[in-house]
Amino acid sequence: MNMTPVSPEMLPLTWPQVLPWIEGACARVPSELTPADLYGICERGEGALMLIGELGEPPVAAGVSQVRDHQDGTRTAWVLALGGSGGRGVWRYAINAIETGARRIGCKSINFVGRPGWAAIMPDYACSVSYRKELN
Repeated sequence: MNMTPVSPEMLPLTWPQVLPWIEGACARVPSELTPADLYGICERGEGALMLIGELGEPPVAAGVSQVRDHQDGTRTAWVLALGGSGGRGVWRYAINAIETGARRIGCKSINFVGRPGWAAIMPDYACSVSYRKELN
């Protein structure tokens, strides 16, 4: 399983193919980011759309990632959304591809925005809970 970044120039051609997966991911996680927000992040080069799958085959998953550089010199990878098809087995490979890519670019940790069910697939990840209230 490989992870391939999509350049901002190729984003308009690729986004429609993965939009249902990104919409599904946004609908299932406690995030303020919408598919339009994620597209903008990728379009501006503040993050990247990543396709996950076998080389030469259509992707089975896609995610939007972002690398953040911190004042202490460390880098953190953020997975802002991840969706796809292919069932639970694909996700183990997708997470492995994400981790491999993050290590390759010098990230010391990964933060993952996902639904609670991801805990079953990623038992070695710490899960934190945040609380939110909309104010009128």
